[in-house]
Amino acid sequence: MAAPSVSALSAYRQLLRATRLAFRDDFRVLLAARQEARKNFDENRRVGVDTGMKINHAVEVANLLRHNLVQGAREQDNESAKWELRIHDEIERGDNDTIKVGDKNVKIHKACSS
Repeated sequence: MAAPSVSALSAYRQLLRATRLAFRDDFRVLLAARQEARKNFDENRRVGVDTGMKINHAVEVANLLRHNLVQGAREQDNESAKWELRIHDEIERGDNDTIKVGDKNVKIHKACSS
């Protein structure tokens, strides 16, 4: 059996780091995401035919959390307050023009609000 390109431990670490970045100020959601990751890794502790696919799935989830998930927050007790997006440096930013370049990796250097 060929060894997967990323070990399960490495994928687990990537997933934990991604949850820390994505859910930075939301302890309840951070804890739930980490518990879910731990549960899924514990359920699939034994090496099987689809182990490589499961490891790749964990890495893809980590990439999704790191690059595509933005959290919104507002003041605790103020229901009429505006929502603020917590956008960090690793969030993928783009516009409809990036669709035209196809599979090329494009880095956009402008703010989302412009």
